[in-house]
Amino acid sequence: MRFGKPVEVADGLFQVRALGARVTVVVEDQEVLLVDAGARGSLAAIQDGLKALRLSVDQVVRVAVTHHHPDHSGGLGELVDGRDIAVAAHSSEAAIIEGRERAPNPLRHKLLAAVAQPLISRMSGQPVPVDETLSDYDAVPFGAEVRVVHLPGHTAGSIALYLPAKKAVIIGDALQYKFGRKLGPPAPGVTWQSDQALKSLERLLDLDFEIICFSHFPPVKGGGREALRRFLNR
Repeated sequence: MRFGKPVEVADGLFQVRALGARVTVVVEDQEVLLVDAGARGSLAAIQDGLKALRLSVDQVVRVAVTHHHPDHSGGLGELVDGRDIAVAAHSSEAAIIEGRERAPNPLRHKLLAAVAQPLISRMSGQPVPVDETLSDYDAVPFGAEVRVVHLPGHTAGSIALYLPAKKAVIIGDALQYKFGRKLGPPAPGVTWQSDQALKSLERLLDLDFEIICFSHFPPVKGGGREALRRFLNR
């Protein structure tokens, strides 16, 4: 997947590879919802992806952040600067994104965290105001129905977004999809509470979905709920 090249997941649902992570693009009536913003420096890739879809950043009405890690939120500052784009994030992480609370280092190993801190700082962007604080089951204001599912574990405020009409969940880093064929738990080295992360995933089984969009892996385009059920049963 090349930087800035959009990949269609379903009608009106795309992913663009930015710096550090994939940005998910939801399109409804020529308005755009972005899920995550990549690391700092991702704006050009996002613009290229939207241009390839015959869209522009001016059509983005909001960006919802799955969690505060810099590969997901670091690009927010340059994305929203001078534009009428609302930022939405879980209520427990709004203070981090706004810069009122120091972001914890994503790496759990203290030595690795210290060594990687300069890189993490380069990935992180400027604090931005959070216009909409999200909670479990909230509807994200948008033309199509988008629901918040709180999945604490990878971080305290990790969320998935559920799109009922597309039978899709956008899951951030709450799951891995190794080698494009095997679901796995979130990476333990950058996960706040691994046991809670697995327990949280059970909540998704109450939803009707076939598609799973990840931040670092190609999407599951069919049978996603059944694949998740099998994984959790293991």
